[in-house]
Amino acid sequence: MLFYVQMKWNHEGRIHLDELWDIEVDEAEHVLKSIESGFCVGIWKVAAQKRLIAIVDSPDAEELDRTALGRLPMREYLEYEQVWPLRDYLGFVEDVKKGYRV
Repeated sequence: MLFYVQMKWNHEGRIHLDELWDIEVDEAEHVLKSIESGFCVGIWKVAAQKRLIAIVDSPDAEELDRTALGRLPMREYLEYEQVWPLRDYLGFVEDVKKGYRV
C-alpha cells in the first residue's frame, strides 16, 4: 500500500544542528536500504525547509508505524505532518465506471 508521508525535523532546543547531521548520516544509510528494498519509492528534501516528503510502499499501516516509530535513526526528531494512504487512480476510475457497485 502506498503512503504519502510528510515530515519535518523537530530538533530545536533538543540537540544542535551539528548533532542532527551525525544522526542524518545514519538515516541516509537506512533510506538507501529502504529504496533498494522497494519500501521507499522516493524521498525528497524540500528546499530551504527542514521538511521531507516520501512515498512509501508499506504492506500495511502497522509496518509503516513500526518503521516510523521504531526503526528510523531520526525517529526522535521527525514530526509527521501528513500521512495519507494513496489509492491507484486507475483503480478508482474503474470503480467510478461501475458506480462503485461490485
